[in-house]
Amino acid sequence: MKLFRTLIPLREARSIVLRHVGRVGVEEVSFDLAAGRILAEDIVAEMDSPPFNRAAMDGYAVKAEDTLGAAPDKPLVLHRHEPCSGSEPESEELPEGEYIPIQTGMPMPRGSNAVLMLEYGKERDSKLEVFKPVTPGKNVAFKGEDVRRGDIVLNEGRLLRAADIGLLASIGRRHVKVRKKGAIGILSTGDELYDPKVNGSSGGAIADVNSYILAALMSTIAKPSRMGIVSDNYDALKAAIVSCIANCDAILVSGGSSVGKRDFIGDVVADLGEMLFHGVAIRPGEPTGFGIIDEKPIFCLPGYPVSMIAAFEMLVRPFLEAMHGLKEAMMRQVFAVVAKKMPSAVGRTDFVRVRLSHDEHDGEYYVEPIRVSGSGILSSVTSSDGFVIIEENREGIEEGERIVVNLW
Repeated sequence: MKLFRTLIPLREARSIVLRHVGRVGVEEVSFDLAAGRILAEDIVAEMDSPPFNRAAMDGYAVKAEDTLGAAPDKPLVLHRHEPCSGSEPESEELPEGEYIPIQTGMPMPRGSNAVLMLEYGKERDSKLEVFKPVTPGKNVAFKGEDVRRGDIVLNEGRLLRAADIGLLASIGRRHVKVRKKGAIGILSTGDELYDPKVNGSSGGAIADVNSYILAALMSTIAKPSRMGIVSDNYDALKAAIVSCIANCDAILVSGGSSVGKRDFIGDVVADLGEMLFHGVAIRPGEPTGFGIIDEKPIFCLPGYPVSMIAAFEMLVRPFLEAMHGLKEAMMRQVFAVVAKKMPSAVGRTDFVRVRLSHDEHDGEYYVEPIRVSGSGILSSVTSSDGFVIIEENREGIEEGERIVVNLW
């Protein structure tokens, strides 16, 4: 058994992982199917948005100068403009002293420069009483005020969100290039495991939760494939990895990464390829390893769920983001004030599950570590709001410090 005897710092482990990232390819998809994908090109607007001056309110298109001096007790009167037969209102010049009824989004008639809101006018018999003046440009969305033709509106490496899809629609971009989703194989190891989706619980057996957690953690950015449960047997694990390597861009194996008699993953990776590190100075997640087989990365993750999640967030997520060309953080973050000290030890990076609270009086978020923190206590994650990373050069985080909290 090849035991890990030294622990490398997290920064060194991450550097090794990122040196072995292979960028996934590119595919073109319809803009309406691009939400949650990583953009693989800069998007340049080929048209203005809006494409013309348009009304931003329901009301009356007017010349602002015609409303000067209007007041509730001294309304001004404008006359309704009647367009020539067969012509559109916006195709004619609006004469002085006249108005045209208009709805939100409609093109502004030529010669008009403001929209009087409905509540500030009263229309009767093709005449409009104006009770309040408007200034030029009031309630008008001008051509190109949102996006101008030639602008770079979305940058390569962006995770496309709902508003981005709307922006693509507004500039007439029907297809976009995005990064393909990398195929990531997931293996769980352990004689004690059963698949809760296939079999019911039985005495002495433990549900394989890790493969489902990993698949969920990366479903947005990658294409995870649960490849099943492998027994604690060298030959069985070796065969499973060889099969997985042929069909995946990378592999995540949970369990079997420690130093027990039935922990074989380190041996298998070393025999099939190269183990680049085995043991990282993080808590939880110390037995984490990483290697290369046939130029394919393989992560050896701890079997305890919380340790596995910690290793994923600190090492696998950065790998996946680099693999897909993501240039911004996927995780939501907030600043919060530490309500209770979070102890640590110099030389080790700590992954601390935390709860947040919000003080309505001072508007601050406050954060404190949860009480139950065992590596096998999955409910310690589900009952937390996120996590804090304590860097290896710190003995902890003091009460009153303002820190970054990563939200689930």
